[in-house]
Amino acid sequence: MSAICFSPDDPVIRILLMGRYGSGKSSSGNTIVREKKFQIREHETKVVYGETQISGRQVHVIISPDPLDTDLNEEQLEQMKEKLDFQCSSGLSAVLLTVPLLEPVQNEEEMLDYIKCLYGPEVEKYIMILFTRGDDLEELDQTIDEYLKKESNADVKQLVTDCEGRFHIFNNKSKSEKQVQELLQKIEKNMKNNGGKFTMIQMRRNDSKRATPVTFSGESPANIYERTDFRLVLLGKTGSGKSATGNTIIGRNVFTFSASSKSQTKQCQSVTRVRFDKEITVIDTPGLYDTELSKEHVQNEIMKCITYASPGPHAFIIVIRVGRFTEEEKNTVQHLKEVFGEQVLKYTMIIFTHKDQLEKKNQTIEQYMQYGDPDLKKLVDSCGKRFFCLDNDSASFPQFKGLISKIEMMVAENRVTHFTNELFERMEKRIQKIQKQKLDEKVKQHKKQYKQFTQSEWKEIHQSLVEKSRREAELTLTSKEGVNATKEAEIRGAHGFRAVIHAFRKMCAIQ
Repeated sequence: MSAICFSPDDPVIRILLMGRYGSGKSSSGNTIVREKKFQIREHETKVVYGETQISGRQVHVIISPDPLDTDLNEEQLEQMKEKLDFQCSSGLSAVLLTVPLLEPVQNEEEMLDYIKCLYGPEVEKYIMILFTRGDDLEELDQTIDEYLKKESNADVKQLVTDCEGRFHIFNNKSKSEKQVQELLQKIEKNMKNNGGKFTMIQMRRNDSKRATPVTFSGESPANIYERTDFRLVLLGKTGSGKSATGNTIIGRNVFTFSASSKSQTKQCQSVTRVRFDKEITVIDTPGLYDTELSKEHVQNEIMKCITYASPGPHAFIIVIRVGRFTEEEKNTVQHLKEVFGEQVLKYTMIIFTHKDQLEKKNQTIEQYMQYGDPDLKKLVDSCGKRFFCLDNDSASFPQFKGLISKIEMMVAENRVTHFTNELFERMEKRIQKIQKQKLDEKVKQHKKQYKQFTQSEWKEIHQSLVEKSRREAELTLTSKEGVNATKEAEIRGAHGFRAVIHAFRKMCAIQ
């Protein structure tokens, strides 16, 4: 996928700047080329380019928009990657990750991972942290070493450690060229140590190691490499922040929601994304206690939810808004037990949203529960005291890490990878039956069309066909016809499904 270029034929120092919006990418690019050429706006998708001469050296600067921007869709991301491939195809001297000093770390750790996924592990030797707003450090009369030694800056220090100690500081308000000369010296020294530039051999567009895809409607990314996967079912009252929580976990604004009390989620939605080497599927359900939903609608959405979460969810997450704990929410766990059985409590946790409301009162979530409604504490206790607090308006990645860590602990405690019961087991059998039929057809067609494969090529192709067949099976069962057929089969053949429907009706307050 990647190779080191030893040839001196390309003397250009080519620098790629990456970082979140507001991290100082544009200002740093302007500092290097010595003119106001760059201006990256929020939600920008255009890759920009500039060049200059510095002490006889040809320097090219490429600036990428924030690839982790939550408002970018899959098509925009793919276009951005194609532009980056084109601009960087001649080789890179350095990849600079811009990090503003004196600000909390946001998505920078995920950005490092994204760069390595995009270009392969070899690029890691060419990544350097470029700290911006060095003037703020000067005003504090601190050295960078003193700054990194502070316990409160452990996340920043870890970024430097991940880049094997490579970093540089820019004061983009300064007109001194010394800081640029020193940066180029560091880049050239690192290139020499690495034996030349980082270059990319022509990459296959379907190479899933290069991307962190977002897929919709229950689809999973075609990925032939083993990953840790988590299927999370979100449950909550309309207005609890359920869809916003889904966006925080996925790291993209893919679930629609409204600030009003009127539910935007009328249908069960499933989104899968590979995030930090974990394949995360979030299933957002219609708002609990939504009286606008008909009995038939609820039944259909139950079948979709079970299909999307098959062979079983790793966590049922009850979303509750801080400051709003209603009578209906008090009975959520009881209804869950009626739907899925007593064992479901081992796989259930609470997420509190609107953490900022607590911070305004200088109150912790523990204090909120201790001095609040005693029934809320009982609810949390019934879920094994597993809870997490989110501010869906803040940076998602640090919160994502904390939440996934708690889910991993819960899975480890259960000693079973995911929850299951008879309903999920029957659904999984249906999916696998359809999947096998589709896979057999695809394998037969593929072998007929392509005569010769190496063993490793066929292994890769076969796994891809398995993933596609699985997605098609799920889509078949979540279509209108598939849902109706499955629902009728369940009602005819399983008395337990009637109890599930009854319990879900109570959860949705349908009379």
